[in-house]
Amino acid sequence: MAAFNHLLHNPTVRRLGRLNPPHLILSVATCRFASQPTQPEPSGALLETKKPVNLAVKYYLKKKREHDAFLALENAEFRLGQKHLANMMGADFESMTQTDIDKAIEYLFPSGLYEESARAAMKPPAEVYPKQKEAEFDGEGRPLHPFYFTTKPNYSQALFDVVEVLEKLMLLNDQLQSQGIYPDRELLLNDVALSGTRWMAKDEFEKSFLESLSTDQYDELISALDRITFQHFSYKVKDFIFKYRVSSGLIQSKVEILPVLTDEKGRSYVEAQGQKKSACAKVRVTKPGTGKFTLMNIDFPEEVQGITYFFGMKERLAIMFPLQFTKLLGQVDVEAVVNFGGSASQASAIRYATAMCLRSFVDEGMVARMAVAGLLTQDVRVRERKKPGQEGARRKYSWNKR
Repeated sequence: MAAFNHLLHNPTVRRLGRLNPPHLILSVATCRFASQPTQPEPSGALLETKKPVNLAVKYYLKKKREHDAFLALENAEFRLGQKHLANMMGADFESMTQTDIDKAIEYLFPSGLYEESARAAMKPPAEVYPKQKEAEFDGEGRPLHPFYFTTKPNYSQALFDVVEVLEKLMLLNDQLQSQGIYPDRELLLNDVALSGTRWMAKDEFEKSFLESLSTDQYDELISALDRITFQHFSYKVKDFIFKYRVSSGLIQSKVEILPVLTDEKGRSYVEAQGQKKSACAKVRVTKPGTGKFTLMNIDFPEEVQGITYFFGMKERLAIMFPLQFTKLLGQVDVEAVVNFGGSASQASAIRYATAMCLRSFVDEGMVARMAVAGLLTQDVRVRERKKPGQEGARRKYSWNKR
């Protein structure tokens, strides 16, 4: 206590106290001296202060418990159904995979429906029911995500990352070009490099973000991603770009490359068929050749013609375009037989069949360029039928008041 009084009567302390009394008093009052015994702090339930749980946390915990209980019940029913299915199919329950379950369901419940979602299926509950977001706030209700108050934090974070990458690419482009460094043409992300993929669809983004997006928000995100791919050095962030791209699933990706056969003269040849509406064409490409092009209608086998079979220049250019594009014009012989359809449909069928044959004679780089040019995509459109009570397939009769 004497030391405390001595500290208060110190003139330096008095001057400081006049300048900032509350700070000084607090500092002095909190000092403890080694000679002064410390009082034992009270213990017990009197000092236990429990902070009230935030209402948002309570609501989240309640929904989380309900969702977990629901999934646990559905998982138990799925396992029970899997046991019954294994007994019916005579399979081992423990070694039964999801592929075995799909085959068993397809065998027990055959369906001719084209829509896969309308067919019978047996999937794990985690794949059937939508996922739920994890807690977005701590125990006191403070949000964990920096974009929580945008109501779409995952979408906002993705858009922020895209803009950040775009700004870095633009800065890198300016710096390298000022030094005379230009992008590598073989690594550019052009249409050929992106031909087998596409941007994620709106529903795919919603499933990934676990958030609903409007059309304007989706268009804004795709527009920003397109700006990244347009940059010269976009290949340096290729992994980031392909995080938002999925396989396009075009028809040509599902068709295997046709095998090259050998005829009696030792020449290589490939045969393919093409269709367009009701027209059908069978084409045979032989290599090496002299550039001979023979065309025949199956109804008139005695009349063998060349490209003069078509009167219009449009059809003639269409059937010659695959040969010009692959630079094999004059190096192969083409024999085509057509049936049914009109001139435009027959030309489209020959064009597709010729391109499929030429794909076996070119390298992978040319195959990718052919895919970008649309040579490997078959046109499956057909004429829409006329509807009863209408003038045409879509056209309605004009209504007159009198």
